Amino acid sequence: MLVLGGFSAHHPPVTPAAGSDLERLGEDRVRRLVATFMERVFADPMIGFYFQGRPLLRIRELEARFALAHLGGGDVYTGRPLEEAHAGLSIFGGHFDRRTALLKETLLEDGVDLDIVGRWLDHTEAQRARVVDGVC
Repeated sequence: MLVLGGFSAHHPPVTPAAGSDLERLGEDRVRRLVATFMERVFADPMIGFYFQGRPLLRIRELEARFALAHLGGGDVYTGRPLEEAHAGLSIFGGHFDRRTALLKETLLEDGVDLDIVGRWLDHTEAQRARVVDGVC
């Protein structure tokens, strides 16, 4: 079992009575969370350089659609496959870890329920091989 800063990489699925993670958070809150997260990513001294000169609003919208899809909103992500979108960027494990830490920080500061935080981080970790070129 993988542990990400105090969260194990296995979280039980939402029971039907509880609703999907998206139903519990609401689309507006997810979009606000993603906006805050992406602002942190763009400004971050460790990974922000990847986004220099890139359109924040467009990337934020793609990130929001990606989040909405994995939180239970159906297939709403229409961006390029992650492998294609990140090809040639030389993203290493430490960069990916920093992005994950910023996401975790954003979710926890907003008071997102820990089970949702865990599943969101699990989903993020599941994308590592699609984005990361190696370790640094």
